Amino acid sequence: MQDLPPPWIRAVTTPGAMVFGIMFALESLARATLWTIVPLQAYQLLADVRDVSLLNTCVSLFGMVSGLTMPLLIRAIRRRWVYSLGVAMAGLAGLLLATGTLTGQALGMMARSFGGAATNVTLMLYVMDYIRKKDLVRSEPLRMRFSAAAWASGPFLGVLLNQQFGRGTGEAVTIISALLLLVYFWYLRIQDNPAVAAATQPPPNPFKSIARFVAQPRLRLAWFIPFGRSCWWSMFGVYPPIYMVEHFGDKPGELLGALLVSAGNGLLFGAPVAGGLAARFGLRLPIIGALIALGILTILAGLLYDWPLAVIACVLAAAAGAVTLDALGGIPFMRSVHPYERPQMTAVYRSYIDLSDLLPSAVFSLLLSHFDMRAVFIAMGLFAFLVAAVARHLPRGM
Repeated sequence: MQDLPPPWIRAVTTPGAMVFGIMFALESLARATLWTIVPLQAYQLLADVRDVSLLNTCVSLFGMVSGLTMPLLIRAIRRRWVYSLGVAMAGLAGLLLATGTLTGQALGMMARSFGGAATNVTLMLYVMDYIRKKDLVRSEPLRMRFSAAAWASGPFLGVLLNQQFGRGTGEAVTIISALLLLVYFWYLRIQDNPAVAAATQPPPNPFKSIARFVAQPRLRLAWFIPFGRSCWWSMFGVYPPIYMVEHFGDKPGELLGALLVSAGNGLLFGAPVAGGLAARFGLRLPIIGALIALGILTILAGLLYDWPLAVIACVLAAAAGAVTLDALGGIPFMRSVHPYERPQMTAVYRSYIDLSDLLPSAVFSLLLSHFDMRAVFIAMGLFAFLVAAVARHLPRGM
């Protein structure tokens, strides 16, 4: 019996779209398994949806500061070690959350946030090193499709395991995934691309990097679109599961909420369709159309708040628009950033992830002090319309 044919061996051992897809899938499983565990456990510990939002706000602030320091950390200990540290922190997050205490919850959320910042920045740098700009409309949807199984199964699997076999069994999936990713990464021994001078240049002060980023209109636009998309996913991962608990009770609601999140993430299997649309029509029209659909359907979820089945249908349909933005939203940045300043600009760019947790959580905390959860859906839908209006400025030829 012969081994795998050489093309397959090269595909999974040579840095490229396939390798980065596998790495992203393993990282996604580590994060996805905790996605519904985190808000549901926080809700159990705090017993108030507003307090959950306040906790998310504090953790997101920590994550944003961590992300901005990544270029300095990469300079100090090299990119491969920063990526490895990020993966290790993802595993540590699982251990801390498994304690079931408020202290473990807060520390686990911070470890998860730091790990996400480290792996996100470094993996994006590796992608820009090894994937040509013209190939991004094919490689990015492929990367999303690789992670689809993780995001489709992880949120439900984590809650199901904890309910059936006890606390910590769901988090064990995160720990095992992180270990597998760490072994695979070091087996690959991916090197920084020597052709990219920025990999060896000392990064400027983070505040100067922010100023440099803001001074470039295309980078501002490239930041705002994924920020809007990530705000929606941040809302989707927290409030629909809590909505399910409030309407269906603790255990059935937790499972239904986790199943809803998994089903929405499962739409990532359709990411290559978005890539095909972008290849045919460009980025502009699919992105604007997805944002408009996202806004309409999320507002409808708020207006139909008293009918759970209608809410479920609306947020699942809206997730299809969010998946389109997942597949295409990062391409404007990767096509616009200058190679010589990729590390520092990537660190500023990925701040959209932390700010999309921080700012909505702060706004939702205020709204929930005066209104019920339907205000969250309506506010999020209106914001999607604003992002769609801004996205009209994408260059037609991009």
